[in-house]
Amino acid sequence: MADVSIGGGLNTFVPTFSEATGLIQTEFTRNVKSFALNRYTKLVPVTTTSGYYLKINSDEAVRVVNENDFRWAYGEDRPTGVNNDFDFAQFTTKRFEKGFHIPYETAKVAAWDIVAQHARSRAAQLMTLRTNRALSVLTNSGNWGNNYSATFDSLTGLTSAGVEDGNATDKPYTQRMFQTVVENIMIATGGAIQMQDIVCVMSPKTAQRISRTAEMKDLIKYTQGVELMKGDGNYSRYGLAPSLFGIGDIVIEDAVKVTTAKGANRSADYILGTGAVLFVSRPQGLVGVEGGSNFATISNFVYEDMTVETFDDPVNRRTRGSIVDNGTFELTAPLAGYYIADCFN
Repeated sequence: MADVSIGGGLNTFVPTFSEATGLIQTEFTRNVKSFALNRYTKLVPVTTTSGYYLKINSDEAVRVVNENDFRWAYGEDRPTGVNNDFDFAQFTTKRFEKGFHIPYETAKVAAWDIVAQHARSRAAQLMTLRTNRALSVLTNSGNWGNNYSATFDSLTGLTSAGVEDGNATDKPYTQRMFQTVVENIMIATGGAIQMQDIVCVMSPKTAQRISRTAEMKDLIKYTQGVELMKGDGNYSRYGLAPSLFGIGDIVIEDAVKVTTAKGANRSADYILGTGAVLFVSRPQGLVGVEGGSNFATISNFVYEDMTVETFDDPVNRRTRGSIVDNGTFELTAPLAGYYIADCFN
């Protein structure tokens, strides 16, 4: 009598890594037009599920307290110091999975790549989950520290104010918010961040409320109102200019999450709350390099980037599929960003 162990010859569930993996990465995880998440986070492929990353402490890079701290007098020993420009922080990835199964009969009569179609549906769910995970990190004030997270009043020095109270003449509150954040980022990073690296992220509801302020209406009216009405950008959808006060990429985070089980009374809303405004930096584009250092505010360390697998199940006459996402979001450079919990009064 032959012994058969788990994973042996009688195990019908032999995984095949599907070519749909590349399709999902092209359509979802590497496509800046599919999910807004890809416009403000850095995707860093990693080769281990746990490791270290460089968390930048730029204060040391520009710290000059006394000239004598650098002085090396002739004939004296070389000065010694502590190289602490960077802190090493640990990351551990988390694995997520969504599965599906397709009856042989359905696959036989389908006139399209039905595995890829099911994978797309599950990938959309996992991308929504990615967005939720990223925003959970970004909207947790405890992750930022006192210098990079604030209320609107403490940021601007105003009292009981909000952007809706502003106008274009003597109360340019939206302009004040943007410019104060930019200056804080520039000072915190020692000037390493460029204006074109900074992205402002807000929900559609926040964008629409800001667009209705007197300040924004005057800005559009007296600058580029006619041109803004052309095309299908932020103005046509949300009434907001595509560029504000030097920040050229205003990202409207429009990902929606349904929070009720199937069959229950539906409850859904945008993942990013109304009034929250995020400023993040993402130099050098979407994809980063393992072990590299840059001023990306938030990074997604990805061990498996939407891996699609199929398992042949002849006993039940069906093909089972699975899509796996394994990664973790970390606030890698909080000094290169800012979080305002509520810009409204």
